[in-house]
Amino acid sequence: MSNIAGNPINRQRLARPPTPRFAPRWPSGPGRRLTMPAAFLLMVALAACQGGGAGSASPAASRSASPAHTAVRTLAAGCTHANPCQNITAGAYRLGPGTLLPGLELTLPARWSSTGTIPTELNLVPPGQPEDALKFWLDMIAVKSTGPGHGTTILKNVGTTPSALIAWLTGDPDFRIVSKPAPATVGQDITMTSLVVGVSGSANYGDPGCPSNPRCADLFTNRHWRPGGYGIGGDEEVRLYLGTIKTNGNPHTFFVALDAADHADLLRLENAAKPIIGSVRLPSGAVGG
Repeated sequence: MSNIAGNPINRQRLARPPTPRFAPRWPSGPGRRLTMPAAFLLMVALAACQGGGAGSASPAASRSASPAHTAVRTLAAGCTHANPCQNITAGAYRLGPGTLLPGLELTLPARWSSTGTIPTELNLVPPGQPEDALKFWLDMIAVKSTGPGHGTTILKNVGTTPSALIAWLTGDPDFRIVSKPAPATVGQDITMTSLVVGVSGSANYGDPGCPSNPRCADLFTNRHWRPGGYGIGGDEEVRLYLGTIKTNGNPHTFFVALDAADHADLLRLENAAKPIIGSVRLPSGAVGG
């Protein structure tokens, strides 16, 4: 699921990761509002300063790029939903300080935008598909999918490794497994497992704040997002890539997510994002597990 609100037909934006402003959990209705610890707000503010600040909605490269002759530019910290970096110039980019994984490299086609270059998420939006997104996360945590406490109750019996999270996703009746788990590769050498997840027709979310209630479900949170989280609703589908990487010898669960309005939209997003996913290179000192 993308974290961009606004499709009046069938987009369910159950949650947004924290941004420097408070944002509604859903695009309309009486949805709960995300709250952010003061420490996280400070972290985002520092990230924006380190990355050159989030000025007007201009391309990230123009705000923080290396000189034009440099092969790899820096993708600035501080792009948010409230202050997006739009129409980024095509080329190779490296995440800078204050981002999800400083040193991560990827190649962007022309006119992609970013609504998240923050310490807990890299969020990229394709041209012509403003309600879809390509997301990168680390160390997400499973949450209760429906019913009382959905989205905020951490499932302590579900591990944080790729295999544990995939076992939970494929075993929770609130999720519809559109595409079964299968081996995949991100970049040249990051071994992952990929699957496509939607919402089951039997899901009973129990919260009228979701426009497609009861057919909505929460998936993950991040320790810095709490009580915020990530969920999907209606016909929305997300292709997830999960794998283990090590940075400085420490293992982390690495996520790549393609979030789209429905299955047909997901196919278009997969095609648009394919060159980006294939170009991913981990920072120096980081290796695929």
